[in-house]
Amino acid sequence: MKLSGKDRALLISHKLHRGLYARVAKRLGVDRSYVDRVASGTRKSDTIMRALLEELRRIQPRNV
Repeated sequence: MKLSGKDRALLISHKLHRGLYARVAKRLGVDRSYVDRVASGTRKSDTIMRALLEELRRIQPRNV
């Protein structure tokens, strides 16, 4: 299958997000499922939300 540039960028972006919650959880010393619940809005934590946004900014491809 031949991929367009957009499709290739989307796949690369997806690979970068793999493990996002686990990385944030490890850095903050909390369970990955708690990070997931904060991200989905079930729970609230400014600290975790800030850490998620920082990690997303860090891994965001520059040219996409």
